[in-house]
Amino acid sequence: MKIDLTCPVELWQYTTPAESNPVCTFMLNNLSDKVVTSVQTTLVCYGAGEQLLFRQVERVQGLSAGAGERFSLTIAPSQWEAVTTVDLVIEKVWFDDATIWRRGSAALTEYESNALPAGRRLDQLRFVAGPDAVGYPEWQRRVWVCVCGRANDLHNDRCCRCERRRDTVFATCSRENVEQLIAVHEQKLHDAARAAREDASRLTEERERERLAQDKHRRTLRRLAIAAACLVVLLATGLLWGLPALRYAQASSLLGSGQYEQARTALKALQGYGNTATLLQECDYRQATDLAASAADADLARAVTLFEGLGDYQDSAAQAQAARYRAGTLALDAGRYDAAAADFQSLGDYSDSRDQFREAQYRQADSMAQNESYVAARILFADLGDYRDAAARKAECSYALGAAALASGDYETAVQQLSDAGQAQDAPELYKQASYLLAEQCRLNGDFERAGKLYQQAGDYSDAKIRANGSLYELARERMQAGDYAKATELFQSVVPYLDSETQGWECVYQQALAAVNTGDDDTAVMLLASIPKHEKGAALLQECRYRLAAKMVATGDRKTAISLYSQLGDYQDASTKLSELRYQAAEEALAAGRYQDAAALYESLGKYQDSADKWNQCRYALAAAALEQKNYRDAIEGFAALGTYQDSAKQADAATFALALQLKTSGNTDAAVELLKSLDDSTEAKQQLREITLSEADRAQAAGDLARASELYLALGDYGDAPEKYNACQYALAMQKKDAGDMRAAMTLFAALGDYQDAAAQAAACEQEAYGRYAAPARKAYAAADWPTVITTLETFDDSNLPAAYRDLAGMYAEACYQYAEALFAAGKPYEALPYYQRIPEYKDVATKKLTRRAYLILGVWENADGTLRATFRDDGTCTLFDGQTMYFSVDGYALNTGATPETLALTHKLTTLTEDSLSLRVLADSRVTQLHRIADAQALATATATPATATATPATVTVAPATATPAPKATVQPTVKPTAAPTPTTQQTAGPAAGNV
Repeated sequence: MKIDLTCPVELWQYTTPAESNPVCTFMLNNLSDKVVTSVQTTLVCYGAGEQLLFRQVERVQGLSAGAGERFSLTIAPSQWEAVTTVDLVIEKVWFDDATIWRRGSAALTEYESNALPAGRRLDQLRFVAGPDAVGYPEWQRRVWVCVCGRANDLHNDRCCRCERRRDTVFATCSRENVEQLIAVHEQKLHDAARAAREDASRLTEERERERLAQDKHRRTLRRLAIAAACLVVLLATGLLWGLPALRYAQASSLLGSGQYEQARTALKALQGYGNTATLLQECDYRQATDLAASAADADLARAVTLFEGLGDYQDSAAQAQAARYRAGTLALDAGRYDAAAADFQSLGDYSDSRDQFREAQYRQADSMAQNESYVAARILFADLGDYRDAAARKAECSYALGAAALASGDYETAVQQLSDAGQAQDAPELYKQASYLLAEQCRLNGDFERAGKLYQQAGDYSDAKIRANGSLYELARERMQAGDYAKATELFQSVVPYLDSETQGWECVYQQALAAVNTGDDDTAVMLLASIPKHEKGAALLQECRYRLAAKMVATGDRKTAISLYSQLGDYQDASTKLSELRYQAAEEALAAGRYQDAAALYESLGKYQDSADKWNQCRYALAAAALEQKNYRDAIEGFAALGTYQDSAKQADAATFALALQLKTSGNTDAAVELLKSLDDSTEAKQQLREITLSEADRAQAAGDLARASELYLALGDYGDAPEKYNACQYALAMQKKDAGDMRAAMTLFAALGDYQDAAAQAAACEQEAYGRYAAPARKAYAAADWPTVITTLETFDDSNLPAAYRDLAGMYAEACYQYAEALFAAGKPYEALPYYQRIPEYKDVATKKLTRRAYLILGVWENADGTLRATFRDDGTCTLFDGQTMYFSVDGYALNTGATPETLALTHKLTTLTEDSLSLRVLADSRVTQLHRIADAQALATATATPATATATPATVTVAPATATPAPKATVQPTVKPTAAPTPTTQQTAGPAAGNV
């Protein structure tokens, strides 16, 4: 049999076609740790005489087989007539993580099946290993075969199919172990059967005694009958009809009163009268039932005997088991463990009898261990396996036996027992000591080999390492001098790297190889010499032997082995030439047989040898053509593309690409199909398919309401089909959507582009009026009349970016109107009414650099002295709060600060000695006192933080200012917006305010 050990799935079972179901069904097993989503197989069908009929490649998709799961494939053969056998070859396996396994060109691994024929041996194996067992595990040349029948790589320590551990399989499922376990099991069954037979024998003897007593009784009756013959004759009628009934009634009465022995005797005396046979069974059943309630061993044993003797009468079988179970329980509680174990063992699977049997055995072992009967206790604990702490208790017994043996000088026993003691107490150290002392004995007795190995077991105890190396090394030298090179090799290797043991071991191997060469056994010589590659003479001899062995393999027809040997010889003699010849021959055979994959690999390895390069291309071309024929388009594309300009490879690659694109299109994967078709620039058919796909995609987009996508696709189609009409319809609908959404500019552009389509021109004009016209006419009129407030109001919400040529004069009109209006207000002495209009256009002209840096604007905000005791606030409504906390009106005239209770009563009260962005020096004219202040809040922050300013009245409201915090607020800068919503609506009527003066 052959197997590909690298394949992540394996064939488990299969069914062949029948008249009712003309398909092959294959059951496969996922050996990997990933989910299998697709499998490509080759179904190879053979006829009579292993004649190849045909190959059929199939790929099955849509799978979802998890790690370790089994899954099925169904394949309908193209023909079935004359097919006798089939092979299923796994070519590729796809996984859910997008990885792909491909069958390589390596040869399959041969192995022998270990399957046992149906019979007793197979039944015994399955009793031990489970129902999936097919044969004993085997070591073979290249694989190890599991008990489940799976061949595994020699390096795998676990079976790929059943996941049994290799060591466990060979330890528990070998033929010897199975036979031993079966023998133990059969012995237990034999013991149970013998006990049952003994019980049955006792019951038979008892019944025989009762029968003899009956016979004696009958003889007595006959004598009495003869003596009283006359009386019998006279009373014949009465005796015939009255006496049996009377005795039957008496027996029934005895049975009812629980006098079972008397009742049994009376019923037996009736000799089958009426239903006495049934009453006898009832008598035994009732007596057994009463006895089963007793706690006496004899009563329970008698109850079991009676119940078992009743066979299937009522529930006698179940009652017998219950009575025996109770007897075992009582024996266990009383410490009679042998009796308890016997009862529970005979019950088999009844209730928890198996557990109770192990418990009885455990307690018995525990009792023995406490009484220092360690040998027996150890045997019982070992038999218990993993029950409770039996393994640890077994180790303790071994430790006790080993320690005692060590103390008494029985080092052999000590080593054996302490090796089984594991880590119990100081067992490892005692084990080393015992090994050392036993090694000393062996050395004195001249057994140096065993002494050396025992010294090695002793590890780091005393000078064990030195003694071990010395003993084994000297013995190895002796064996080497005596010509026993195999033994010497073993000994030298056991002490590496002691002295020159490694090189001496090589020399011994070399001598063995020389002996093999002298006998013509080059195979053995090669195996030996390959293990000592650093031995100079060995390396040279290895080349010579490989060369000769390769020639022998060629002569015997084993080309595969010969190729392997020549490939290891490098440039030795003409090995490379012979290797090329053999590979070429193998490639030619593979090519002739249609095994293109194998042939291609061989031709590729040959490089430019003869016509190998051309043959390699020929094989690859055949593989790609086969993939194309089998509709495996991706492999075909890959194969033809790799061939470049070979023959018509480029044309075939395009054909495979086109076929794959059609396949993807049919399956609904149009994106991938389009990418493939685009790569076929020169193909008319590809262009036609692209147009069809694009048109379908556009129609779907239009139906789904994605008009922009549909328009893009229709436009790309140019004049193909009804694409132009559909494009115009989409654009018109899209324009209507924009119009309905209020985006008149976009709608106008779309309508205008449609020309004379439907009413697009009228719609474009209406959208233009709504987007531009209704703003342009009033704004232009007001601008011409210098009516800045009207211009501002009209263009407040107008976007003047990207304007058409007819409306480009509106660009900047809003900013200019704000600028002019602000300038007019400022010139009229209304700086704080002008401020919002400056703030709308901070980037316009010199607003930021000049207009907003006037002292009337710089002073706005909250100012505070260094220690926070004085604070001044200037607001953009023309009011201020100075140091005394009183709110009044103010104006700035140059460096003069005018204040007053009303705008009409302003007078010069302060001088602005210094005024910058961050500092203010304020001199009070009344006392010439100068106060240095720094800004803690700008005008914008002040507007946000304060309440609505007081209206201009004769007496301004007093505003209380909170004291400054310890940490001054950071300087805030005005963040102007072009059109703030908080700005006042401009009017032509100017409100009175404090005069700005000459600022």
